[in-house]
Amino acid sequence: MKTNVAILGIDLQNDFTSPTGSLFVKGADSDIERIVSFINKNQARIDYVALTLDSHQPIHIAHQCYWKDKDGNNPSLFTTISLDDVSNSRWIPQYNKESAIHYFEKLTEKGEVCTIWPMHCVLGSEGWAINKRLINYLSIWAISNNKSYELFYKGYNQSTEHYSIFKAAVEWEGQPETSLNTKLLSLLNSYDEVILVGEAADYCVANSLNDILDECNELAKKIVILTDCMSWINPNNKRAELIFEKAIKQGVKFKLSTDYIL
Repeated sequence: MKTNVAILGIDLQNDFTSPTGSLFVKGADSDIERIVSFINKNQARIDYVALTLDSHQPIHIAHQCYWKDKDGNNPSLFTTISLDDVSNSRWIPQYNKESAIHYFEKLTEKGEVCTIWPMHCVLGSEGWAINKRLINYLSIWAISNNKSYELFYKGYNQSTEHYSIFKAAVEWEGQPETSLNTKLLSLLNSYDEVILVGEAADYCVANSLNDILDECNELAKKIVILTDCMSWINPNNKRAELIFEKAIKQGVKFKLSTDYIL
């Protein structure tokens, strides 16, 4: 009996995958080539492709403009901001001030901090767009096989990070775009196998995977991660390493795209 196969491609956007992107993940340009090659090799067996898009407003809690110190200076790129920093006004939010403490309390409960990233994936920008090489090939795949791909958006709420496609780092009441995306979980779970690729392995991929592990164990057992189709921002990211170890225990498979044939 034929196995129904979907691909979940996380944030395969220019800002992450192009060497000129504002938050280029080293190696991501080569990941794109391997993803295209994998789809080409297995195109008749692939039934559906879901692509996620990090989709930020210019004003965002992880952008420099959101924060200033007492002297009016913005934080340097890759600064990490903690609850203590906000409580003691070392960093002062310039927007949505009433929600800042609550946000950082919730992050602290999860053992997380806020990292200041280069402005990236701003809605409508060139950096926000899906990598051209990939999207051109997906058009060929769709036409040749009478299939379709679909886009899913995350990150446009100013007041929370949103690494995972399934839910934001902090869910805000009355703001459904931050809440668990049960529709996407159910859609992916309708397939027999889900191939996971994307950027960056230790942030948006790992957090999306973690939500699958926590929210839909049945889907977790169907996940195949192509390890050579994603790259790490920080190769020593311990939190991500723990998520991948947890995934192995829950039945997630880890394969190389060059070896795995559907």
